Amino acid sequence: MMRKFFALVLAVTFVVPAAWAGEALPVPEKTGGMSLLQALSERHSSREFADTDLTPQQLSNLLWATAGVNRADGKRVYPVALGIQDTFVYVLNRKGVYKYDPAANVLTLIEKGDHRMETTLGQNFVGRAAVNLAYVHDTSLWEGKKTPEELIHQWGFVHTGAAVQNAYLYAASQGWNAVVRGSFDQEKLSGLLKLSKGQSVMMVQSIGPKP
Repeated sequence: MMRKFFALVLAVTFVVPAAWAGEALPVPEKTGGMSLLQALSERHSSREFADTDLTPQQLSNLLWATAGVNRADGKRVYPVALGIQDTFVYVLNRKGVYKYDPAANVLTLIEKGDHRMETTLGQNFVGRAAVNLAYVHDTSLWEGKKTPEELIHQWGFVHTGAAVQNAYLYAASQGWNAVVRGSFDQEKLSGLLKLSKGQSVMMVQSIGPKP
């Protein structure tokens, strides 16, 4: 009995810190809501946002719909070439900059503070959107693969586009506005996100409730 007790203490000692390494999100809601056909009908780009935040549940739902895990084997809600999950979603909101971990449903803090306007070259509406999602492609995950570099980059845009459309559809289903953007300073934003060699921002998307 005593051995089991100490084993439990050791397990808690080593497991708990890992579990609290990031900000855990609520379990995403995967049922209900608008029909797919209606969401497709409502999907559009808009640059008008209410200056308000998403609740943790709303953020969890959005991120899962965008790039979450939907199968026990860890595969995502959007397709990827050759099973290489090379696209990552970063979240910028009023509180800070985070990297989304779809497997653990956790946000890992990168930088505190409101850095939303650092995802644009001067579009003022960006600072009012509840969240700005930065889509990052990591070519280093293809190392050792006999895949042409040009094709790797093409697939990166395909993966990003699939995730972007997921976010658009979820925003439409909630009656929110959304717009995808390519106007940003790659070097500045990569520095903010602390990206490494082989990683680059493909697109940024502003999402939030309507004014």
